[in-house]
Amino acid sequence: MRKSFLVTLIVTLIFAGGYFYYSAKAICPAPLTYSIGTIDPRFTLSRDEVKLALSNAELVWEDAVGRNLFTYAEDGALVVNFIYDDRQKFVNAEGTFEEQLSKVENTSKQVQATYDELVSKYNTLKNSYATQAQAYETKLSAYNVEVESYNSQGGAPAKEYAKLELKKKSLDAELKSLNSLSASLNTLVTEINAVGEKGNLLTTTYNQGVNQYNKTYGEPHEFTQGDYTNKTIQVYTFKDANELKVVLAHELGHALTLDHVEGKESIMYYLIGDQPHIPVLSAEDTAEFNRICGDLSLSDALQLLISRFQE
Repeated sequence: MRKSFLVTLIVTLIFAGGYFYYSAKAICPAPLTYSIGTIDPRFTLSRDEVKLALSNAELVWEDAVGRNLFTYAEDGALVVNFIYDDRQKFVNAEGTFEEQLSKVENTSKQVQATYDELVSKYNTLKNSYATQAQAYETKLSAYNVEVESYNSQGGAPAKEYAKLELKKKSLDAELKSLNSLSASLNTLVTEINAVGEKGNLLTTTYNQGVNQYNKTYGEPHEFTQGDYTNKTIQVYTFKDANELKVVLAHELGHALTLDHVEGKESIMYYLIGDQPHIPVLSAEDTAEFNRICGDLSLSDALQLLISRFQE
């Protein structure tokens, strides 16, 4: 009977060991089945857009680790909600202000380009005027010398007089052309001044806007963009599709029971903002994933399970 009891005890321990091992593995509940819950209409996101955003967020993890970690289902246990409050209002207001500043800046750049073009045109025309004016003055001076010479002799012969008349008509035509150039230069000066004033007004408006923006939004504002509790992900705020991808990837990591990690570029860093434009797992993210979801030895799994129960 002792031998039989001993065998039974060993079998029980082996079974218990297996139970604790798989319980420890279950601390990383992958693959997770998720669904979409409430989406506040003020986010202007359709369910299909949210589903696509979640799919992209999944891939941040799955492409890196080569495992199926998340699956969408209409009745998935992990529910993702979008809750609109003052945080998103703040972000929306900041985004609107940025758009307005960007429009003023772009208009200012266009005005500056127009101003530069007008100044360039003015300089070209001014140089042309100076060249033609100098040539005219030279011809006019020679003409006057010739006329004075003939006048001192009592007048020019008929043939020479006719030549002088032709020269006078040519000089008059050149003078008319110069006067036209001068009028064009004056018009350009008026246009340049008008565009310059517009540019100065835009610059003043832009600088005032930047100062106001810095006062209102320049200081860092740390608030929860999303959280995970009781098999529920709540998304509160995001600036754009890329940031939403990071927020969702971060909360999906928490749904796998991953903790925060160091490194500002990490998906699981406690703050969102310095992650790459195309979100990827950092070395710290991967290490945390392997710690929780990697292949654990029996002793490591037991130790992890014990530490979890002690938390």
